[in-house]
Amino acid sequence: MDPKDISFDAMNFLKQQRLTPIPQNYVLAYFLKQGDDTALARAVDEITDGGVRMSQAQADNIFSKYIGALGKQGNEEVGDRAHDLTRHHVIRLAEIANNAAGSTGTFNRELAAGYEKLDNVADTPFGVIISQMIERSLRAEQELASAARQVESLRQELETARHDANIDALTGLANRRAIEAYLETLAQKAESFLIAICDIDRFKSINDRYGHAVGDRVLKTVATSLSESCAPHKVGRWGGEEFVVLLEGLALEAGVDLLDGARRRLGQRHFKLRETDEPMGSITFSAGVALVTRGDRDHRAAQIRADDALYRAKDDGRDQVRSERD
Repeated sequence: MDPKDISFDAMNFLKQQRLTPIPQNYVLAYFLKQGDDTALARAVDEITDGGVRMSQAQADNIFSKYIGALGKQGNEEVGDRAHDLTRHHVIRLAEIANNAAGSTGTFNRELAAGYEKLDNVADTPFGVIISQMIERSLRAEQELASAARQVESLRQELETARHDANIDALTGLANRRAIEAYLETLAQKAESFLIAICDIDRFKSINDRYGHAVGDRVLKTVATSLSESCAPHKVGRWGGEEFVVLLEGLALEAGVDLLDGARRRLGQRHFKLRETDEPMGSITFSAGVALVTRGDRDHRAAQIRADDALYRAKDDGRDQVRSERD
C-alpha cells in the first residue's frame, strides 16, 4: 500500500475517533492502517467494535503495549531507534506541511495584490506586474517542490527504519518481533503449519573458549546454513543461540526430515579459527518441531510443545531433531 494512502487513512481514523492528531496518535493510526500488526488491529477492533469511539486513555494504553515497546524482545536498541525516528518524522512532516501552507498563503496574497494592480496599470506597467507575478509563482513552485522532496526523503528513511526494526542486526534474519508478527499472520490463514525451535549445541562453551567474536561468527554461519537448507521457509533468530523455522504446507514428519537434513549439512561444515587456522570441530544444533493445526490460533501452545521437544533432544544427547510426538 502506498505510504501516502496509509497516511490519508491514518488521518481519517483519527478524525473518526476524534483523537487529536498529535505525533503519538498519528504513529498509532499509521501502524494500524499499515496492516502488518494483526495483534494491534485486534486490540483496536475490540474497543471500536459497534462504532464505539476510542478514548485518549485507551489510545495511550494500546500505543504503550503494541508500539511503545517496539522491538523489546531481542532487538531493543534497533526498535527504540525506529520508534524515535518515527516520532521525529511525524514532527518533521508537520513542519514541512506548515511551511508549505505558509508559502502557499503568501503566494496567494501576493497574487491577489498583483491582480489589484491590474486594475490600475497606470501606476505600474502591465509587463512589470506580470513579470512579478510569474516570479512569485516560480518561487512558490520551487518551495513546494522542495517540501515534496523532503517528504519523500523522510518516507524513505522511515521505510528503512521499519525494515531494520524487523531484522536481527548480527545475522540479518528476521528478529523475534518479526517472527511473532509472521506467526500471527499464519494463524489468521486457518491453515496448518509447523514451528521448529533450533538451539546451537554447547554454544556457551564456544563463547567461553574462543570469545564472543568467534561466537558471533558461529551464529552467522548457522543462520546462513539454516536459511539455505530450509528455503523458502521463514527462518528467524529467536534470541541468543536459538533460531525459529516456520514451515508451511508440510506434515510433521516431512518437517522433521527437512530440519534433520539442515542439521546434517551444518554438521558437515568444518570450522576453523580465522586467526590461527586451528580446527574447532563441527558445530551442531538440536531442534524441536510442533504442529499448529488448521484453525488453531493459539500458536503459543505449539511453541511450548516445540520447546519441550527441543529439550528432549538436548537431554538425549544433542545433535538431533525431535517432534512433539516423539
